[in-house]
Amino acid sequence: MVFWRELGFVAIVLLGMAIAVLRGIDAWRKEPVIATLHVPPAFKVGRDFDFGRYRLSWSGRGFSVYPQGRPEKVLWAAEDGFLAAGTGQAAPGLLDSGRELHDRRDRLCREQSLEAFERMGGRLTLKGQLRCADGGLSSYVLALEDDGERGLVLVVYLGDPALNRLYLGWRREAGERIFGFGEVSGIYDMSGRRLTVPAAGSRPAEAGGWSTSATQAFFVTSRLRAFHSQSSAYQVFDLRDPQRVGLEVHEGRLKARIYKGDSLEELRARQSSVSGVVSTPASPK
Repeated sequence: MVFWRELGFVAIVLLGMAIAVLRGIDAWRKEPVIATLHVPPAFKVGRDFDFGRYRLSWSGRGFSVYPQGRPEKVLWAAEDGFLAAGTGQAAPGLLDSGRELHDRRDRLCREQSLEAFERMGGRLTLKGQLRCADGGLSSYVLALEDDGERGLVLVVYLGDPALNRLYLGWRREAGERIFGFGEVSGIYDMSGRRLTVPAAGSRPAEAGGWSTSATQAFFVTSRLRAFHSQSSAYQVFDLRDPQRVGLEVHEGRLKARIYKGDSLEELRARQSSVSGVVSTPASPK
């Protein structure tokens, strides 16, 4: 009898240890991937870059983008590192399940350098390098393009084709609430959550032939900012940090839209003009 009691106690202890290990692995898998930015001395001085109707104001450690003549109307901004990358491997069988993937992070590249701003007409390109934990290097390109009254087109490319994870982060104001992501009623603030967007084709299309991800990857904020990822890959939006939005994309490139509008109706019209789908975010107050 004593033997079986001791055996049962050992089994409970081992089970507890296994659960703790699994929780630790899950916490690491969901930990935000945030880059550390390195800039040359010449870039530690603030300067402005005009491209088309818009301006990027560089502070020496970050930037804000806004329509020329309206510095108070910030469409997109970042402080310190804004781009990281890596390689990962999703657990088999979960890609099309509609649940969050159990992703194994094999390599992370979180040391970001910014080495050039290149302007050509209505397009501004930021270039640099990402250094990985194993010492490897990859170039990157982040381009912002004037899309007229709609706002901006954002494009990101990683130079190393072996990298299949892209992590983009940008600034969020204190108290800024976030609505959208295909939530039907459009009244719930999504702050504090990790929200997944399935890969294109992993769910049946809605009437009219559009995937549900067309609206799920779109949100507006209480500051009347709007972001719309057009990636067809699996994505995770991390809204747990009240000062930051994080986006994880399961491929080495991204195309997105940053819309400009002075009302919810304008922002929804901008998104509809691109995707053909109208989402239902709540009216920011």
